[in-house]
Amino acid sequence: MNVQDLKLGMLCQSKKGVGIVSWIDAQDRAVYLSDLHDNDKHFAVSFEELQDEPQIHQVSDIYY
Repeated sequence: MNVQDLKLGMLCQSKKGVGIVSWIDAQDRAVYLSDLHDNDKHFAVSFEELQDEPQIHQVSDIYY
């Protein structure tokens, strides 16, 4: 996944699981993801751990 494509609120997949981007720490090269079921729980993943998964759809996607 290209780091420049990351946006707050988007879904991302890593080896630790799927989460919503809460904040991006460019200095430490880490992304903090909130748990899908509990927004109070966060986990950090490095930029290298992010996986580009085209099957993960954003909340804003509309289906016909």
